[in-house]
Amino acid sequence: MRSDMEEPQPPEASAREIARRFREDLWNTGDLAVADELVTRDCLIDAHVPFPIDFARGPDAVRHLVFFYHLAFTEIRVTADQIVAEGDTVAVRWTARGRHTGHVPGLPPTGREIVTTGIDMLRIVDGKIAEGWVSWDVLGLVEQMSGLDLEAGEGFLTLLDRLRER
Repeated sequence: MRSDMEEPQPPEASAREIARRFREDLWNTGDLAVADELVTRDCLIDAHVPFPIDFARGPDAVRHLVFFYHLAFTEIRVTADQIVAEGDTVAVRWTARGRHTGHVPGLPPTGREIVTTGIDMLRIVDGKIAEGWVSWDVLGLVEQMSGLDLEAGEGFLTLLDRLRER
């Protein structure tokens, strides 16, 4: 069949591809130009990064965040495990792996492989991410980078106490 006869993709299909590219192409390659392709100028992504770093709005904020993680981790591999789209909203369940080889404020490199998981909720407008919310396992990430493995039933306060004892 000729390409000019193909039916257009439903909006959810292109939204899913934008979300996949955000999680996989941008984070895996560290190609910061991808942020300009995927993120609106005034986009705000609420990610609750657990480090004393201030990120601005738009592609610059996303570029800074990706650059920061590429300084802290090597061998980064992010997979979009599940993508669900409805209207202008896309949910992405993802897994990220990397080797902690760079300095993170308060946590020197351990060389350990780190695995974390999360979920993005992204609002897509005119083919770009206009707004986003990221919920991810920050406690698990800090625990792995600290080298202080928690026992079953222990939580954030125990981890903080152990970090203070160092």
